[in-house]
Parts: sequence; C-alpha cells; structure tokens
Amino acid sequence: MSTRVLTVMFTDIKGFTERTSSTSREGLRELLTIHEDLLLPVTAQFGGRLVKTIGDALLVTFTSPTNAVLCGLEMQRTLQDWNKQRPAPERITIRVALSAGEVEERDADVFGEAVNIAARVEGVT
Repeated sequence: MSTRVLTVMFTDIKGFTERTSSTSREGLRELLTIHEDLLLPVTAQFGGRLVKTIGDALLVTFTSPTNAVLCGLEMQRTLQDWNKQRPAPERITIRVALSAGEVEERDADVFGEAVNIAARVEGVT
C-alpha cells in the first residue's frame, strides 16, 4: 500500500445505458472491445496506467497531468476519426473527467479523494 500524487482519469461511453436496452449482448461486447481497442493504445502512448474497466468506463492514472489532458484530447480525436466512417447508431462518444491529488494504491487499485472527484465530475460531463 502506498500513497502518491497522480492524475486520475475516468471515461465512459455516452448513452451506453440506453444502448443496453436496444443492443444484443454480443453487440455490447463488440462495442466494448472496439472502445478498448481504440482507446487503450492512446492511454499507453501518454503513459497512462489502466487501473480497471468498469462496464463501459475506464479508470486510468497518470504521473503527468499534462499527459492526462493530452490523452483525453487524443481519445476524442481518435473517436472522431473512427466515427466519420460509421453510421450514427454505431458511433462512440465518450465523456472524460480528470482530477489530480493523492491516491492510495492498494492491490492494483486506487482510492482517494482524487478518484472520487473524477468519478463525480465524469458523471456530470
């Protein structure tokens, strides 16, 4: 168990809950796979560490706040490019929230006020 100052990023797919009522389980699995295949390389490019996925959400930490912001922007650009070639129902739009502060790292997970704030901000973005 250790405490460090990190930037925490939460992302989630906008409208995912509505999609669950009109998409098959296989369709949802495919959507989540595409989402991760597109975005996880971007997080790695900016030095992000995937802590976990939570349904359609990603929880990622960064040692650099600047890299976290640049990563969020690149995620949006990546999805914008991907969406240009897709019909509206297949497009993926995400919300991104960041918070920086002390977090406790325990059992490959993170806890603390910065995590809670990022989760709350993401909920209203």
